[in-house]
Amino acid sequence: MQEKILKIYETISCHLYLGDETLFFDDNSFEPVTLFGILTLLLDGKELIYGGYGSGKTTSSERMASIIKGLPLEFVQATTIHGHPEQTEEKIKAVLDLGRLQKEGKEVVRWKVIPYSPVVIIDEINRLPVGKQNMLLNEVDRNIWSYRGETLIIENSKAFLATINYHDMGTTKLIPPLCDRFDIAVETGSLHPLRKRFIRRGVNDNLLRDPSLSEEMISYILTYNHTNEAQRISDFIDKVTEDFKTEIENRLKDEGVEIHIPRKIEIVEIKKEISKINLSEDAELFLDYLGQEVPCQYSTVKEFSRCHGCHYYNYLCSDLYSISNRAEQSLIKYSKALAWLLKDEEITLQHLLTLIPYILWHRVSISDRKLSEVKFTEKETSDNFYSILELISDARKRWEEQKDDVVELYYAFKEGNFNKVKEISQKQHHPLFKAFLKGL
Repeated sequence: MQEKILKIYETISCHLYLGDETLFFDDNSFEPVTLFGILTLLLDGKELIYGGYGSGKTTSSERMASIIKGLPLEFVQATTIHGHPEQTEEKIKAVLDLGRLQKEGKEVVRWKVIPYSPVVIIDEINRLPVGKQNMLLNEVDRNIWSYRGETLIIENSKAFLATINYHDMGTTKLIPPLCDRFDIAVETGSLHPLRKRFIRRGVNDNLLRDPSLSEEMISYILTYNHTNEAQRISDFIDKVTEDFKTEIENRLKDEGVEIHIPRKIEIVEIKKEISKINLSEDAELFLDYLGQEVPCQYSTVKEFSRCHGCHYYNYLCSDLYSISNRAEQSLIKYSKALAWLLKDEEITLQHLLTLIPYILWHRVSISDRKLSEVKFTEKETSDNFYSILELISDARKRWEEQKDDVVELYYAFKEGNFNKVKEISQKQHHPLFKAFLKGL
């Protein structure tokens, strides 16, 4: 199945989104927007796509969603949430049946099409004001939709892809809880001049279009959009998408491109295979080590102003505000997916190091000191992304220097040799060793 997914990746990156390969892993190179877009859609994860105006953020998301989810492109576009200050719950989630309200005096909720879609794209999410961002927290996190006391729970999981422009006069900073709900974030970058030629001439996505089928799907959903009919609509969408995947395959075959889009039962099996991949001991120990560097050693509430003169100043705590539990879970989920795609038996340290910047850079606060260091460095990424790269690289160097002591510490703790634990910990300055002294 991995070869089939890689063939889809090749098809999208050659015909539908022409980005540059800037992610390197061993002998493999990947275009991040396409790679993580596909993995997000397979895993039903949540992804942010950063970039300038007209850089292909939304169109690439729509095309990838159309292929992987088996949805007509027009349907994907119809279920896109547009970020703007006047956005409301009634435009996104549901409305009251005014006829029933007027005749019977009953508040009957009629859900919009968006909650039923297998994928939701939020276009320019940072144009939503703070108050409007709050109304999406539960939906993005759990795929649970609430309106006027009524709750719609869709059994099938859902992928969320949100595009975000760099700051301008009309944008609002995303609130941290919403950022933290997105597993991963990528950037659209500058392109090779020959690839720009193809984009300049226009990318043909007609193979993904079917206006009549989209109209049929929308009409069906709006006919049965009561809360108690959710499973009926889910079954209908499953049937339509399985058939449309076959249609897409046949259309591409007529153009000389042969791919196999995984069906629902195959995606379930892919998720099972991914879930079975474990962390190597080396990778697990590194995460333990990293996790102890980030919290402030003197207070539960971190302020970077305290860092000056602190003897932990050279650790991550002086430059990163926090790494949430969600971030670690996202890192494991996508590391497993990358290991599976590359047919690796376990998550190695290299998988983690490759993915950590993509998992963290959008959701962590970085000190002004660090950002000023990298501001005028020539690079192909944003300052935040590059800062994370440097910080994790420095942490890895510290890890390599202390790895043998960390391993010895863990074995001593596992064997119950607490005198040895104290002996090792008292010789080391790193917060990990300090943590092992608690309670001894």
